[in-house]
Amino acid sequence: MMKAVFFDVDGTLVSFRQKFLSDRLLADLSALRERGIKIFLSTGRALQDLERTGMLRGAEFDGYVTINGQFCCDENRVPYRDRPIGLEDMRGAYRILQNNPGIPALLEGNGESRLTQINDRVREVYEFLHTDLYPVCPLEWMLEGKVYQFVPFVTPGEEKLFLDVMPGCTHTRWHPKGIDILPRDGGKGVGVQLTMERYGFSRDEVMAFGDGDNDRSMMAQAGLSVAMSNGEEHVKAMADHVTDTVENDGVSKALRHFGLLPD
Repeated sequence: MMKAVFFDVDGTLVSFRQKFLSDRLLADLSALRERGIKIFLSTGRALQDLERTGMLRGAEFDGYVTINGQFCCDENRVPYRDRPIGLEDMRGAYRILQNNPGIPALLEGNGESRLTQINDRVREVYEFLHTDLYPVCPLEWMLEGKVYQFVPFVTPGEEKLFLDVMPGCTHTRWHPKGIDILPRDGGKGVGVQLTMERYGFSRDEVMAFGDGDNDRSMMAQAGLSVAMSNGEEHVKAMADHVTDTVENDGVSKALRHFGLLPD
């Protein structure tokens, strides 16, 4: 019996074209909770991104695996995982940005995020993310507080600049000009596993929905994994089930296909 469902956001709950949770999915999420099934977000975004965009239209969840598993909290925003990037890795990234003034980056903290600069590359990516631009900060900001995810706006040929000087980190690419860099012991899978332990779920009681590379570790933790048909091919290949696209109510269709909601 399924007791919990984990949902990616971009490309899964919310379409990059439609930008907001659909009426049907908003109702379905509420119906899951009414049936005693706990629902969790598992997203690369920070809580401030979700609030800033309004993309979830006030939907309530039982917990949040955010910033690719680096900050996890319950429905009351009480954290149970708080894992920023180590200072030495951030110093390495700082030096690269100093030496490459044309490369911008997003610094994701808990509660606030900052851009190191705004240029055409940033504007292109933020249009894709349908998110308002964050304020620009001095580079020193990245060394003064907790940064949970470092997001340089780089092409595949440029990413090695940062990965070579951040040995304590791993990364996942989500855009031709953007990667998420996070601690090597992190990822959505870690956040999901800790959530399962906290709430007492076994693997066969958990379902997970995703579409992108950063969802793979989350989907591997779940007893039942569902990929969106708009997802990446290697994500669909590892999933137990492939549903329709986000625009065609793929999540809602899968929830009914597996009997979590009535037809």
